[in-house]
Amino acid sequence: MSTLSRPAWPQHERSGSWLTDDSGNRLLAWHISGGVFNLGFAHRQMAEAVADVITGHDAGLWSMRSQRRTDGEQRFSRLFPPPLDDSVFTPSASEAFEVACKLAKRHTGRHGLVSVTGGYYGAVGFALAMDDPALHPEIYGPLAGPVPKARYGSVEDIDALVDGSTAAVCLEAIQIPTGVREPPPGYLREVRRICDERGALLICDEVQAGLYRSGDRWAFERHRILPDVVVTGKGLSAGYYPIGALTFPNDLRRHFLERPPLHRSSFMGGEIAAQIAGLVADRYQDPALGANVLAQADPLGSGLETIRRDHPDTVVDLRGRGLIYGLQLCRPVASELVSRCWERGLFLHASIDPTTVIVMPPLVSTAEEIETGLDRLADAVSELSRAAGPDTGGSRNG
Repeated sequence: MSTLSRPAWPQHERSGSWLTDDSGNRLLAWHISGGVFNLGFAHRQMAEAVADVITGHDAGLWSMRSQRRTDGEQRFSRLFPPPLDDSVFTPSASEAFEVACKLAKRHTGRHGLVSVTGGYYGAVGFALAMDDPALHPEIYGPLAGPVPKARYGSVEDIDALVDGSTAAVCLEAIQIPTGVREPPPGYLREVRRICDERGALLICDEVQAGLYRSGDRWAFERHRILPDVVVTGKGLSAGYYPIGALTFPNDLRRHFLERPPLHRSSFMGGEIAAQIAGLVADRYQDPALGANVLAQADPLGSGLETIRRDHPDTVVDLRGRGLIYGLQLCRPVASELVSRCWERGLFLHASIDPTTVIVMPPLVSTAEEIETGLDRLADAVSELSRAAGPDTGGSRNG
């Protein structure tokens, strides 16, 4: 943070996987705002496409039918396995998650929600409790109340908390902000079973882990389950337009047509957002993108494992797959490692857990960029190890 507070412009120029400050110093970005820049910074083709969309039409009226909006929703929904065949767009992933919870309540006629420890779904949800009574906020009650949280990975906790009052269980297949944590084998299948048995929906947050980040198109696919609602965002924007989405089976669409409205928002389902999401979805449909993620995943994972093995007194754990990893340190010095990486031209960030650094390169990273990032990270970890005491390992290459 002391580096970022200096009188400089670290985002002076942006292109691909790189940031350049106003002094000409280049940073390789492995911190891409949770996936907003999955396709890299200042993607020229996307910029041209976005400009074309904006010159063609505006956001439109959310409450009226629109051919453009329907087209974008259908193009985006093709990224999902059936029966997840319908989507609605919102101005942010946080809002999409809130709408998903409202959808579950409306569909089940229940009020209860169950979440898990370590989860992160956004920073909204209390505004509803302050709405004027004329807007009928009571239909979404209880308002801003406590949500019981099961221990992530504990089937017993889910079994104890989900009952006839539960509208939905909400979780991430991979918890990225809290340190890149994935549940044990079989856990999500058991959660799916419990939801089915007790009539609750399963809402899966794929805002950061989805769209090939884990190596699979959706992180939940590795666990062989199908959620009822999937919340996405960040990577849908291509870095150009704020957008979130919830995707669900088409038979749930009827709840958006009921009165009073399921959700009110000036830019709900905005036509610009829908068209951009459709364009970005076409990019994610390109087999070359998924192939590149798989091609870079092995060298990234093996390189990080080498760093862990070379510095066992500094790096105690490595978690992740695809192009997302959490590097856990022996002490709460993640911010210190981030600073040392910054000095070497590598931009990454610490997780909510102060012992863990998040490694999250753009999906379009080249083999050379992965190698460069690993070299800079290895050098920073070596310096951190020397500062802490005798180093038990050697260099990444030796």
